[in-house]
Amino acid sequence: MRDYLLRFLKGSSTPDKTITFESEDAHEAFSIMEREKMRKPAQIYVENKLLGRITYTQDDLWIIEGSEPAANRSSED
Repeated sequence: MRDYLLRFLKGSSTPDKTITFESEDAHEAFSIMEREKMRKPAQIYVENKLLGRITYTQDDLWIIEGSEPAANRSSED
């Protein structure tokens, strides 16, 4: 099991609420966001490392943005 943290954002980067959980992988974050009815962006961390940002939209769609270091991105981005 690994330690995860979901940090819900009030604005572009101001934290509103933080939820921690243990899981084998990050999939539990989706269930938490649905259960909490949080329709705002959340940053997801694993063991204090930012994985990315998840947003659950009004249309019940997930927007997932990874946190990839700039040096690892391809020149096609």
